[in-house]
Amino acid sequence: PPNGFIEVTKENEEALVSPHFRLKQFVCKQNGGYPKYVVLQERLLVKLELILERMNARGFSSTTFHVMSGYRTPYYNKLIGNGRYSRHLWGGAADIFIDENPQDEMMDDLNHDGAIDRRDADVLADIIEELFQEPEYESLKGGLGRYKKKGTRGPFVHVDVRGSRTRW
Repeated sequence: PPNGFIEVTKENEEALVSPHFRLKQFVCKQNGGYPKYVVLQERLLVKLELILERMNARGFSSTTFHVMSGYRTPYYNKLIGNGRYSRHLWGGAADIFIDENPQDEMMDDLNHDGAIDRRDADVLADIIEELFQEPEYESLKGGLGRYKKKGTRGPFVHVDVRGSRTRW
C-alpha cells in the first residue's frame, strides 16, 4: 500500500498543494462522504507545474489543469476497469486537460479547429513530450497517454512519474 495518506475534509479540501493545484483536485471520484483520503507524490506536482508553465508560455492561458482523475482507491480503480498496477493507486498519475474557455469540464479547443477531439489532447501531449525531452527533467520521466473523446467524457492526457518512459 502507498505511504503518506492525507486526510481530506471539507475544511482542508481547498488547500493548495502547489502554487496552482488544490488538494481536492486529486481526491478519488468514488462516492462517499468525508473524510476522504488521498496519496499524492510531490514529483507529480512538480511535473504538473512545469507542464502548466510551458502551456502558458505557449499561449494556452490556464490557471490550472482540470484533473479528471488523480488518486484512485483500489476499489474505484477496479470498478472503472483500470489495471491492477495503475500509477493512480500510488498518487503518481493524473489525467488532465485544459478547461478555461468556457469552464465546462471539457477540454478546450486547443488547435482551434472548432471541434473538441483527440487532436486537442495531441496538442497538450506534444508539448509535454517536447518538454520532457530536455535532460534537466530526467528525474520526472514517466508515462504519457493520449485519450480520445468517449461518450460524455472528453479527450484528455494521462501523465505520471513512474520513472521510465512509456507512451500510448
